Amino acid sequence: MTYQLLNITELPSDESPLLIEGAVLAANMACQPLEAHLWMSHLVTELTDTAEQAFTAHYQQQYSALLARQYSVGDLLDVTDREALAEFASGFMGVWPLVEPHWQRVAVSDGTQRMLQGLLTTLMLAIDEAETRQQMKDAGVDVPPYLTEMAEHLDMMIHEVACAADEQQSGARSHRVNPYKTVGRNDNCPCGSGKKFKQCCLKTA
Repeated sequence: MTYQLLNITELPSDESPLLIEGAVLAANMACQPLEAHLWMSHLVTELTDTAEQAFTAHYQQQYSALLARQYSVGDLLDVTDREALAEFASGFMGVWPLVEPHWQRVAVSDGTQRMLQGLLTTLMLAIDEAETRQQMKDAGVDVPPYLTEMAEHLDMMIHEVACAADEQQSGARSHRVNPYKTVGRNDNCPCGSGKKFKQCCLKTA
């Protein structure tokens, strides 16, 4: 099943699928356990059982795509479409304040830290390029990057940060076994394959 944006037609949400996609990505980059209702409640007017189930399944599908290196922002939107990229970035940055404190409490390599900073910079540029570049100049960056320079590396940055978060979650094991505890081993896999979770995405652990 090809990974795609969440269908929100039946959900009590005023947000766009792109904004929700960015928000779910931020949740998937938590390097410590993150209570689901904290980030889900940002996306709906009421967190119904239906909405929670839909977000849970999409969270797991996205996690599986990230883990398999099959996640590409370019498959979901045109990265040269600034409005679409800004919507995606706004979703991510809306949930990021819940995730950021986790990163401040863990030790990561300099390379990972640079990737994370690059990702955040790219998304901030997507939301407001002029203001972000001015803030960087004020902070002492002589020649701040432009969005077009950074956006072409977006997938790489996402994968590197997601892998680093996964390693932190699992205590440096290769993958966390079941990042969303509501998905049981014998449940249908949220990726939509029709197989049981233990016979499908869980086997990547």
